[in-house]
Amino acid sequence: MTAMTPGSNVPLSAPRVAVDVAAPVRLDVSGLLLTADGKVRSDDDFVFYNQPQGGPGVTYRAGGGAAPDAITVDTDAVPAGIEKIVVTASLDGGGAFAGTTPTATVRNADDGSVIATFAPAGLGPETALVVVEVYRRGGAWKVRAVGQGYANGLAGIAT
Repeated sequence: MTAMTPGSNVPLSAPRVAVDVAAPVRLDVSGLLLTADGKVRSDDDFVFYNQPQGGPGVTYRAGGGAAPDAITVDTDAVPAGIEKIVVTASLDGGGAFAGTTPTATVRNADDGSVIATFAPAGLGPETALVVVEVYRRGGAWKVRAVGQGYANGLAGIAT
């Protein structure tokens, strides 16, 4: 298990990974499937609680009780034109991340073993956050710790 820092990356040791994002408050977690130019192809490339089955190979799982929401990526099923899956989080009901440190845990989706964790610190006015990216590089899949926040919410991420 690797504790990641902003900008670091780790090779994925499993073809199917689940990224869950937890915090002391309830979070809305979503996934965006992006092409090489950083764009989604259609609304199907946005995976979240109202659309748990979006682009091929990427699904949303709602957390229950204390369990966090998760985005599962089956790298073997992700279309060739998709270069990265961005996992985002925002506070359920709105508000800023100030005083809250979310933790992303990347697990082998088949056996639950932890591959890496990342906890972006020092958040303030951000209302939405790109937590991690699962991305393809030279035919191999990796995960990168991002921790980039946006004060204008998911609209900031979308643009």
